[in-house]
Amino acid sequence: MKPLKIALTFALSLAIAGCGVGGLEGDGNGDGDELDPLNPPDPPFPETPFPDDGTCGDINVVVNGVSPTVQLLLDQSGSMTAGFGNMNRWDALYETVMGSDGVVSRLQTEVRFGLSLYTSFDGFDGGTCPVISDVAPAFDNYAAMDAVMAPARPEEDTPTGEAIDAILPALQALDVPGPKIIVLGTDGEPDTCAQPDPENGQPQSIAAAQRAFEAGIRTYVISVGDQVGRDHLQDMANAGTGLAIGGTENATYYVALNPDELVNAFGTIVGGVTGCVFTINGTVDPAKGSEGLVALDGQQLEYGTDWVMLDGKTFEVLGAACDTLQNGDLHHVAAVFPCGEIIID
Repeated sequence: MKPLKIALTFALSLAIAGCGVGGLEGDGNGDGDELDPLNPPDPPFPETPFPDDGTCGDINVVVNGVSPTVQLLLDQSGSMTAGFGNMNRWDALYETVMGSDGVVSRLQTEVRFGLSLYTSFDGFDGGTCPVISDVAPAFDNYAAMDAVMAPARPEEDTPTGEAIDAILPALQALDVPGPKIIVLGTDGEPDTCAQPDPENGQPQSIAAAQRAFEAGIRTYVISVGDQVGRDHLQDMANAGTGLAIGGTENATYYVALNPDELVNAFGTIVGGVTGCVFTINGTVDPAKGSEGLVALDGQQLEYGTDWVMLDGKTFEVLGAACDTLQNGDLHHVAAVFPCGEIIID
């Protein structure tokens, strides 16, 4: 099993864990309570677990261990050439998704990944719209996805709503177990095929995300840079997870302003729907990692028997505990690590 590139940050994990919902009941404690992916139980640890060092890494999330299907819907617009840390946005997106330590290379044995790059050339005036380069979801899909993304370069426009609508039928028709999600990575306000300029395709994008949710497919949005308005990001996040637009309850959206934040955003979203292996947002000394606390369904797991550190960034849940995680039900996972063990990147 390959390590998962997952950012285990408490605040982000709360909203994305709902990817695995399906009306399943039981929290593994035998009390018959129904787990709520948007409101996980409190972690079963002391309020101050590490009084000497403090807590610098944690996770508190409800997950479903069934293998998910994740379609990466990536904006191929011309603004992706803009600077982004020490590289441009497109190169940062490529490294996050397809790099040697990227989300696909780490997760492809446990996640059915697909890829859709989307753009247009002046909308319908340029011919076909949206223009999409597609790879159907599958396990071990790195080579097929890289063959499409590696030579691709930023092009022109951003018809986000039409792109969601275009990939939806194939995802609906895919007869596989587990949740299906769309991870939308975009760096600009959406336009439409009918009117590529100005960028006024927000209503169409929101409606498309709502249609996807009605079809059983959630959409999670990541802004690559800060050019997407926060109001639109919030509306897309709510639409993609079935919440009311402008309501009192809001889903999480992600704004990445540098490559590290982009890695964390993708990892957090995908990490909420899969696996027995988790990667900490930081670096743990493997010799001291055993001092962390990991719990499943309210029961603390034993280091060395139920979980182990893998490589300083990653821990794996083992044996019967892993079997429990992967039985198709919802489960509560919590972990905390002391500051003395973690060097924040």
